[in-house]
Amino acid sequence: DYYINFVMLLVGGFECFAAGWVYNIHDQVESLGPKVVFGYMITTFGSVIVGCALWFGLANKSAALWAGFVGWIGTWALGMVGVVFFMKKRMDENPGKWTWKSMFYELTLKDVMDLKHDLSEIVGYIPALWAVLVKHFIPPVILILFSLGADAETDTGKKVFGHYENYVFAPYQILGIMIVVFAGFLFVSSLVYPDMYAWFEKPINKNTIKSNSIHAEQESTPKDTENKDEETEKKIEDVEAAQDPKAEQPEQPPEQARVEDASE
Repeated sequence: DYYINFVMLLVGGFECFAAGWVYNIHDQVESLGPKVVFGYMITTFGSVIVGCALWFGLANKSAALWAGFVGWIGTWALGMVGVVFFMKKRMDENPGKWTWKSMFYELTLKDVMDLKHDLSEIVGYIPALWAVLVKHFIPPVILILFSLGADAETDTGKKVFGHYENYVFAPYQILGIMIVVFAGFLFVSSLVYPDMYAWFEKPINKNTIKSNSIHAEQESTPKDTENKDEETEKKIEDVEAAQDPKAEQPEQPPEQARVEDASE
């Protein structure tokens, strides 16, 4: 259970990372440039890692608390200086296209807000706060919780990670550690070589698509059904009128009628 908790943190962190940072990343890179996008990504997560290293790496816990916050904020500020520099260069390359406000929105929120919009068309209303939390709050918190769990110690002063409940290292601790490593491997390998998992894709079934279409029609509102019935009735009337030889002919202009009488 202890090692599964790490896996759950990894899975939650990877899901938030995929939703908040990877979704539509190709469009974002094309729009802002790779230096801006990946620079901001490294700045955000790198600063949290620096803070965790100071919080859980220094022996003096009281000093580590302040050092962690200073390292986190300082690293983030230093990284953002570089990000802003590359943003300015991008603005100079495309004069008139960007303002600072539009560019920061494109960088910090647009991708996850697009995801929110796409999901809301299927599941319904999603508050904008969800998008902010998924991208800027939950991933750093999960990273801190993971570091906190890895830094926990037993009563004997050993790290709990690898010495949980004093079980023997082989095979129990190794099995638990490998579970965590395997979960990380699945994520990293999908980034490096995504085609590795292509055979997991479910083939498209035309019968399923047809069934879904019928089901959607069955769930249509009475108003939609009434409109469809009216359109169907109108088409039937048009077809019957075209096939009926006794159907009323449009009134002819007087000049055309006189010409036809003379010809007769």
